[in-house]
Formats: sequence, C-alpha cells, structure tokens
Amino acid sequence: MSERNLAAAATVGRNDNRCEWRPKPKRPHCKCISTDQPPKRPDPAIYSQRQRLSQGLSTSWESPDIQTNWWDDWRLMDSILVRVHNESNEASAVNTLVQVRWAQYGIGTVFSSLGDQLISLGYAPDAKDLAFPINGAVRALGNDVSIEVRISHPHDKVADNNLGYQAIHGVRTSQVGKSPSKQFAVLNASAATETITLVVLANDIGGAVTPTSRVFAPGEQITATLTTNVPGSIVPPAGDFILKEATVVGYDSSGRLLGGVTFLVRVDS
Repeated sequence: MSERNLAAAATVGRNDNRCEWRPKPKRPHCKCISTDQPPKRPDPAIYSQRQRLSQGLSTSWESPDIQTNWWDDWRLMDSILVRVHNESNEASAVNTLVQVRWAQYGIGTVFSSLGDQLISLGYAPDAKDLAFPINGAVRALGNDVSIEVRISHPHDKVADNNLGYQAIHGVRTSQVGKSPSKQFAVLNASAATETITLVVLANDIGGAVTPTSRVFAPGEQITATLTTNVPGSIVPPAGDFILKEATVVGYDSSGRLLGGVTFLVRVDS
C-alpha cells in the first residue's frame, strides 16, 4: 500500500472512533401559567330574587331588569324587555346566552320558552337591552304573566345572579279603593304530594295571603288570594302617587323556593 493510502486509512480510523462534543440545542423559553393569579372571568348578571333572599336583602318580583306591563290601563307590552349586565371589570362576557320563558302569573306554574338571544358584553358596567316579542299564548293570559330570564356563560364567575323573574300586577287606589286584593295561581308541579307554604314579605300596606300553607296532591293547582289595606297615613302629594307593594313567595316542604308574585299599589287618592 502506498504511503498516501496508509495515511488516508489512518485518518478514517481516527474519525470513526473518536467522539465529537457538540453543544445541546437550547430549549425554547417556557411561559408557564401562574396559579397565584386565577384567570380573569366575566360575570353576566341580572337582578336575582334567589340571591337576594339568600343574602337577607329586600326582594321584589318586580325586577328592575325586566319590563312586562304598561301602567296606563295595566296591559302587557308587545315585547318583554330585558337588561343584562356584566359585573366583572376584568373580563368581557362574549357569547352570553340569554333565555326567556313565560308562565301563568303565579307560584310554581310551569314555564315555556319565549326565545333566546346570544349577546356579548364589555367590561362592567356594560349592559345590553333585549326585546323578546310576546306570542299568542302569552297574549292569551291577559294582563298578567310570570317571566323567567336565565343567563349562561361557560366561564361565568358567579352563578347566583344568573336567574331572574318578573311577576307583577298593578292597581290604582283611585280606581279600586284602599283595600285592593289580587288572586294568583299556586301549582304543585311535582309528581308527589307536597306541602306548599306561602309567605308575605315585609311591607307597609297590610299584605296577607290565604292560604298560608296547604297540602297539594300531585299536579294540583289552586287559587290563592293576596289582600292589602293601605293605611291612612300614606298620603300622596297632590296630583301624584306613592308606589307600594306586597310580595308573596312560595316554598316546598324542603324549603326550596318555588317562586313569587308582587302586587303593586299606586296610592293616588
């Protein structure tokens, strides 16, 4: 073998047997999520009777976020008007589902769908006003209807303020006197015998309900009566009125809230 070939063979042998050190490639920078600060979440909300009762706050079934009736001759509006808020100032509420249902004016009555809308809310105090046109079935109820508004969002921060109601009837003392009363339906919608208790919330127009408690057969519905007696000490300004109300809420034997109704009295005489 020539000297040139011997040198080439020696070089190949050295390359085959040696281990070359090479630096490891740098790993990409890892951006980890810290659990010290939880993700910012929206809080779509509506006036919630259940939440307010659980917190011991004054509560009405005349929701400031739902409109159903005109006062001129106490008639239903052409659309149910709903206002939904975002109470989070850290996250917007994109694609919030708002569902509206209706039922006969009363406690425990069964709700049916009126429609739903998908909306987006900016940071608090952003709010959206929505209109849900009433249908023939709602119109057939006359002047009184119970409305339920349910809000849902997959990342909602607070669930207690996602369900709100409106169930009202209004009168004027100049038309009906100072001892007006209102009847309303009470239904046991369950398939079992149930004791339903009716409670009048604190008011200053002598609100009282009959019956206060009753055992219902499965599916049984009755008519209850709320009476009031406006005291003479409530005197409206000349040409004006003072609005008073009495609210009744219903509970089943386990203490579960079944619903409520509010009787609005415009003291104008």
